[in-house]
Amino acid sequence: MATAKHTKTPATTESAPREKPSAAEQEILEQKSDVRRTIIECRQELRPSARSTKSREICNKLLDQLRASGIKGKNGQPPTLAVYAALRYEVDLDRFIRGAYAYGYRIVFPCMIPNAAQGAMCMRSVSCNNYLGGNVPFIVDPRKPWGPAVTEEHQTYTSTRAGATRRFIPSRIKGSVPPKDDTRFPVVPPSEIDLVIVPAVAFDAQGNRLGYGRGTYDRYLPQLREDCQLLGVAFVEQEVDRVPCDEHDRKVPQFITA
Repeated sequence: MATAKHTKTPATTESAPREKPSAAEQEILEQKSDVRRTIIECRQELRPSARSTKSREICNKLLDQLRASGIKGKNGQPPTLAVYAALRYEVDLDRFIRGAYAYGYRIVFPCMIPNAAQGAMCMRSVSCNNYLGGNVPFIVDPRKPWGPAVTEEHQTYTSTRAGATRRFIPSRIKGSVPPKDDTRFPVVPPSEIDLVIVPAVAFDAQGNRLGYGRGTYDRYLPQLREDCQLLGVAFVEQEVDRVPCDEHDRKVPQFITA
């Protein structure tokens, strides 16, 4: 396993405002960067067949845990599960997502928020038919902000360069989202989410998690109910002796691995 040097000196979390870090904070950031680079390279070295097999095993474990969890929905809603759309080399949750739809759960996906701080996200509900259709914009490209465009700056930022291809064109105004498309994938408040599947770049046995450095989940997880369940997913190759962290980083109680 990769080993990361740990310090108890408090440091700025990944989601903190961008200010010049102190020497101690810079040390933590450099440690995170080193671990992140090492584990991403390790994950990329996995054969595609191995990633596929491991992802399937993780999904089966998640489905078993879901059946045994006894999760119940709130306010007349079915239980709500927050998942994610896998980037290349990440654990692919497709098998689990399809199973959860079959059990009648409401599924929500992360959606980056336009015109907000870097890494700010919400969760949007996606129906089974829309998921299977393969044209949900924030599933096709999870890293790209999507939602109502209210400023010219955002319209410019989200415009596509000449000659480029784009799988989803929301309207004639570049970067905007028509109301009918916005309401097709309604935003679900954190208070209605019962279980969150959390991706990771690296993790350790103490439940510390390392992401891609944008602080997206560090900002979102504190908004959830206290009884909302968190499950991390990762390949065993992503476990390290210790993830460098500070007091603001959020732990994930359990990781499902293969």
